[in-house]
Amino acid sequence: MRQPEVWIGTIEISWTKEETPNVFQPAFTVVTTWAADAEEFREKCILMLESYGWKLLGVERASPVPENGAFSEELEDMLQRTRGNPNAIIYGTFYSYPVM
Repeated sequence: MRQPEVWIGTIEISWTKEETPNVFQPAFTVVTTWAADAEEFREKCILMLESYGWKLLGVERASPVPENGAFSEELEDMLQRTRGNPNAIIYGTFYSYPVM
């Protein structure tokens, strides 16, 4: 088994508002966490989302963080927090979009 390393990926989720619990809203965000492979990254995302009552719809572009990657200030903060905590599952800003 591979050694865990910090991974980054974009996930699509489905969540609900308190006032409309039967209406699911799609959204996406970036997640950073320690993982040994793509399956472990996905499983950690599922666990984190289920703790909020949200559902994972998909994972995009999940991979180990490149050594020479340049990231936004928000992502650099997320990566720093993840590197300092092997149990971390950090998510960024949620972006929603209308359902057609």
